[in-house]
Amino acid sequence: MKKISGMQKEANRLDHIWKFFAPIVLLCFGLDQISKIWATTHLTLGESVDFGFNLSKNSQLVFGLHMPLFGTYLLTGGILVLGFYVVVKNCLWKHKRHLFPLALILAGALGNIVDRVRFGYVVDFIQVYWWPTFNLADVFIVSGVLLLSWQVMISEDALEDL
Repeated sequence: MKKISGMQKEANRLDHIWKFFAPIVLLCFGLDQISKIWATTHLTLGESVDFGFNLSKNSQLVFGLHMPLFGTYLLTGGILVLGFYVVVKNCLWKHKRHLFPLALILAGALGNIVDRVRFGYVVDFIQVYWWPTFNLADVFIVSGVLLLSWQVMISEDALEDL
């Protein structure tokens, strides 16, 4: 039998990771974009509802916080760079259990970035009472961050530090 080198093992491992990671990113990104197309073609802008679907164009930051467009791009870029640094520094991508939440976060971020670049705003359409209107990309980002945080907090390393 041939002996597999360390580099070959790592390449096989990365190939396996991408076969799991990429479809999740593409699926979630696609669902987000399709839902936004549906919202823009079937909902009326500014229609007021307490719970349900309410189309809005969010040119502001998270939760509708006001900031100039350049500041929004700058802050978004900074958050992405910081997030990338944390993932790489802590080798989170090497742990299989972290791939799903990382894929959710990336898909959501890409979905909202695509909107900002294409339209100058993010299409939001899900309204839950007093909460600011949001979209599937926001759901993916928040779910991914919560799941990743929970996984990191309950990891064996974190428990040993207690």
